[in-house]
Amino acid sequence: MPVIFRSWATLTCESTQTPWRERMDAFLELFSLSGRANRARYIWHIILDDLVVAGMVGVLLFSSFFFLPLPLIAVPAVGIGLAGVWAALAITVKRLHDLDRPGWHFLLLAVPLYNIYLSIVLFVVAGTAGTNEYGPDPLADLYGERRRIG
Repeated sequence: MPVIFRSWATLTCESTQTPWRERMDAFLELFSLSGRANRARYIWHIILDDLVVAGMVGVLLFSSFFFLPLPLIAVPAVGIGLAGVWAALAITVKRLHDLDRPGWHFLLLAVPLYNIYLSIVLFVVAGTAGTNEYGPDPLADLYGERRRIG
């Protein structure tokens, strides 16, 4: 009998995988560069990724107060921080895919002044309706079909 798995990304999804495997797939999706991400998912991921990276910087800065050797703290903190940076890069690429742009456009975030424009576009502009070359519409997964306002 298939297991019904409910997540914030889909209302219902029938699966024959175990719940553990479903959660592992969702975790690995954080680091994948394929697919699309809508605005809400992008904003939440960026907030959470920033909190993870800021937490790791805080741990590194305040580790001397706990009299712990720096390598004991630095190695895991740098690893977790790099994973957070990669997850932020991956969600940015997915958001660009939702706007029907190639993922390498994230490099344009390094260009002064254009990075402000691109950041506003990533946060404000709605993704392309329907399926594009990067995958199905992420909002179609939520509502069965795309909802348009106005």
